[in-house]
Amino acid sequence: MRVRIASGGLLAVTICSFAPAALAGQTIPSPFRYVETRQEVGVFFGHTAAAKGRFGFGPGGGLRAGVRWGIDLSGPLGFETVAGVIRGKRDVINPNRLEGDRKIGEEDSMLGTVDARLRFTFTGERSWHGLSPYIVAGGGLVFDLSNPGALDQELDQDNRFNFGTSFLGTFGAGSRFYLTDRLALRGDAVFSLWKLDTPPGFSDPTLDIPSVSKSEWASATHFTLSAVIRF
Repeated sequence: MRVRIASGGLLAVTICSFAPAALAGQTIPSPFRYVETRQEVGVFFGHTAAAKGRFGFGPGGGLRAGVRWGIDLSGPLGFETVAGVIRGKRDVINPNRLEGDRKIGEEDSMLGTVDARLRFTFTGERSWHGLSPYIVAGGGLVFDLSNPGALDQELDQDNRFNFGTSFLGTFGAGSRFYLTDRLALRGDAVFSLWKLDTPPGFSDPTLDIPSVSKSEWASATHFTLSAVIRF
């Protein structure tokens, strides 16, 4: 009887000693990982597609590049600033010609943009399988960095389009993908609005162009890929 009791006790001790190791071996790693860094700085490249407005003289978009800086504020909220340029083409429009035949050529276009955005990250201060999706919204300025071209000089002063400076409204979404704790890639798709001022010559009553507004809002969509350093 004593032998059986001793054998049973030894078996119980053996099972208990191996139980923690067996349970530990069944632990499933969490797909979530805390992000220890709070700030990021980086460069981005991409493409912008923009509406040209009713008469077609607005910049049509093109290659986009720039720099960004951001900081995580509290929980899912963050703040970031973005500065960049958009290089492309714009149509030169002569309102004195018949509708459908007003384009006389193209000129180079370069716009500069500066804006500030609030960011809401869905995973908060963590990433999920390395991903950290977010939405952004904000505003800033967009301004013309190009000079009038040779075709512009052929138009009367009142017929020349001048982009000038406009308010820039932004709203978009994207995600980071953490390569390491301090290096990440991020992709962004941002929708924006800016204003196109109509040259005063388009309102000339002798041209018989109906309902010419002084300005109109045009939309643009920006697709960019960034490489950022976190610290």
